[in-house]
Amino acid sequence: MIVTSDEMLRTHGILLRRCQQVALAIFTQEAAEYEFSPTQYSALAFIHIEPGIHQNTLGERIALDRSSVTKCVEGIENRGLIRREVDRRDKRARLLYITPLGEEMLENVTAASARARGRIKDVIGEDGYIKFIGALQAFSSLLDEEATP
Repeated sequence: MIVTSDEMLRTHGILLRRCQQVALAIFTQEAAEYEFSPTQYSALAFIHIEPGIHQNTLGERIALDRSSVTKCVEGIENRGLIRREVDRRDKRARLLYITPLGEEMLENVTAASARARGRIKDVIGEDGYIKFIGALQAFSSLLDEEATP
């Protein structure tokens, strides 16, 4: 036999995909009352952290392509959580700012995110969580390292 079922179920691709599904489900449960996705949370958080962030830079920060970041930004803008302004230096670019309503939402969703993180820590422990995040950071930097000459 070339490969077994047990071997396949322990491959990084399947496990990462399953971890993403679990993380999404936990976050969605904790943030259900706000009807907010992890991607929207990441976007709103970076807009808060970096007022006036370019929409394209936001896409890079949260690993979204141009059309996906546009859809995400439009969704949170339509809810009155952010405002977009044309960059005076580059009329094609959009600068993003959080609104007071967005600040309130960010506080609520940050608390939901903390609860979700707590549920993960309940399963793998604080040390396990720190190691898990470290492993994910190392893994996610693989392509960055390969791109560096």
